Amino acid sequence: MIQNILEKLKDKKDLLAEEMETAVQSIMTGEVKDADIETFLIRLNEKGIKEPEITAAASVMRDKSLKFDIGDGTHIDTCGTGGTGLHTFNCSTASSFVAAAGGASITKHGNKAISSKSGSADFLTAAGADITHDREKLIKVFEQVGFIFLFAPLHHESMKYVMPARQRIGKKTIFNLLGPHTNPCGARRQVIGVYDKKLLKTFSTVAKNLDMEHVLVVHGDDGLDEISITGPTQISELKNYKIQQYTISPEDFGISSSPFNEIIAQSPDDSLRLVREAFAGEQSAVQDMIALNAGAGLYIARKVDSIADGVELAFSLMNNGKAADKLAAYVRVSNL
Repeated sequence: MIQNILEKLKDKKDLLAEEMETAVQSIMTGEVKDADIETFLIRLNEKGIKEPEITAAASVMRDKSLKFDIGDGTHIDTCGTGGTGLHTFNCSTASSFVAAAGGASITKHGNKAISSKSGSADFLTAAGADITHDREKLIKVFEQVGFIFLFAPLHHESMKYVMPARQRIGKKTIFNLLGPHTNPCGARRQVIGVYDKKLLKTFSTVAKNLDMEHVLVVHGDDGLDEISITGPTQISELKNYKIQQYTISPEDFGISSSPFNEIIAQSPDDSLRLVREAFAGEQSAVQDMIALNAGAGLYIARKVDSIADGVELAFSLMNNGKAADKLAAYVRVSNL
């Protein structure tokens, strides 16, 4: 069956939902040879991945993940696709701590770096956190801190079959697109960053197909899978089963745009230093960008009525030390 699918992809033909489900099911049960997985991922990239293919693959991955219930259903995730190759600091992870300091419940889904210099797992490890928890420990951390990190390999064990091929390819594949749709705690409110403007409507439609509640899909005009500080960001918002698209800029929130080189991090330690400076109240492009993204998180968590109100709250949470306290509390409790 996989050979037929590979031939179809070679001819640049889209896969039917059933074909995609079959392919991903076979791959994630170890039935497909490593070389064929690599070919499958490369040919999908070359063809261009469509919304029905993402929905079908995400449904399989959700079924196969180790799921668990936590919280009261209002928890949020801030998981981007990665794959930008732009090597910025860990903005979505930093902003999730700010949102948590503002009362949002966070079930942050993430991984080590695949196409970047610092993935969320690398950042948290550099901060001294223990990210290898069992479920009992995760629940305790969540109850005490209001933030947990869901290290993808521990919750998606069947991903072990695709990791060698992904690492050899060394750039984004369909699995970058699936992670944001497969939160193990079933988060129905998310800020999802995408590396390609064309994915904005695609992702909000996939979110609608998967019965999500409130999702902001974001893409910076500079190519970032975050709300950017360097210029405008495109947003596709799913709310009340309706999708709305609009553009925001830093200036809309009284913030000046900054050059890209001010948000680059060369390593997890470098990223951590930048975030700690922002959390210590140091005004910078990094702090501004964290505020923009945390503001979006606070908005979908319904702690504020708008992104603008969230941005204002985010600055105060960094400047009054509460964001730094939240990160420190997570690191401490994760090690107990």
